[in-house]
Amino acid sequence: MPSTKRTWKAVLAAVGTAAVLAAGTVPAHAASTSPWIAYGSTSVNNARLPATGVQLTTRSPKPFDTLTYTVGGRAVSATVSATPPAAPGGDWTATATADLSGLAGRLSLTAKMVSGRSSSSLAKSVRVVDPASSLGAGGAAVVKRPSRSVRVQATDGRPGAFTTGLRGGRAQRVLTGDQTITRDGTVLDGVQIEGCVVVKADDVVIRGSKVNCRRKGRQVAVQVADGARNLLVEDTEIDATGADVGVGWGNYTLRRVNLHGSADGARWGTNVLIEDSWIHDMSREDGLHSDAVQTTSASDVVVRRNVLDPSNGGDPLNSAVMIGTETGAQRLENVLIEGNRLGGGSYTINVRGDANITGLVIRGNTFEDNSRYGAMILPTGKDITVSGNVMGWTGAEVAPDRW
Repeated sequence: MPSTKRTWKAVLAAVGTAAVLAAGTVPAHAASTSPWIAYGSTSVNNARLPATGVQLTTRSPKPFDTLTYTVGGRAVSATVSATPPAAPGGDWTATATADLSGLAGRLSLTAKMVSGRSSSSLAKSVRVVDPASSLGAGGAAVVKRPSRSVRVQATDGRPGAFTTGLRGGRAQRVLTGDQTITRDGTVLDGVQIEGCVVVKADDVVIRGSKVNCRRKGRQVAVQVADGARNLLVEDTEIDATGADVGVGWGNYTLRRVNLHGSADGARWGTNVLIEDSWIHDMSREDGLHSDAVQTTSASDVVVRRNVLDPSNGGDPLNSAVMIGTETGAQRLENVLIEGNRLGGGSYTINVRGDANITGLVIRGNTFEDNSRYGAMILPTGKDITVSGNVMGWTGAEVAPDRW
């Protein structure tokens, strides 16, 4: 599984990068190379738009007389006149309010530009959401919500800075350099490891500790070697800044772990339990996309009662939960994603359309509204059970998009 990681991730990373660029900020008065539609100061392409009146501006380097926005061939705005550029070589612009009331889901929004007897159209894919769940989506009427750091560190018992990692003081002793554990039953309690960890023994425990594996290009910060079983990491912070993966690959338990900084947080294969942990603030690394937890082939996995959000600053990164079956045994069996608080990503939960799945359950999870496209995208015709998942700000049930 590890040897193929960069190959397939490079393809997905290109898609993720393109999506970020498509939604990037464009200077308000810059001359454009082609027509585009602005929502606030960013492209409307793949944007989340509230199901209400939304002010949109179309900009074009070529002259046009009037503009109308349509959805499915039906006008959703008044026809408005275009404004000539303020300076030579600038854009022609027109601003109109598109009424998206009563619409929902992914749809195509079209700007119809008329110039004399000719016309041209520009269509963009958007996602229309309940206005109550579109906080932070952009535009002039955005309601400011608490920052993500405030939300996840709330003292309401959810995993965060006050309930995970090394708490209540510093580690009792420091281990300098990378640590390779080869003795069965080894217990590291109250240590600070200034290096990375490879576990080659059974029944190892890392408890009440901190691992500082801040090494760019490192593949895995805390690695369970092939054949090792039953690693337990609890009440421990793992700073994996620069590494490809925080913890991997199988036969381990993470409990009340604060994991951050790597491109992927926890990669899981067989016999994995991740519970009551905080996996957050992943990094964007060259050739990789970034997920809080991810698998490319797995069995007998439980991910429950965690806060999982890969986003870092204004970058939502790829997914909180990314599931595929493109390596190893090329199948997913008996996996439960339950009772988590999930946020970020292009889609917060992303299950590949070609995944080979037997028994995936996604239930009782609460979603933030800070993803790029939506809460979940799942394949059709697979053995996937979905129930009781809601948006955290509205309590509305989450219906997944489908491949």
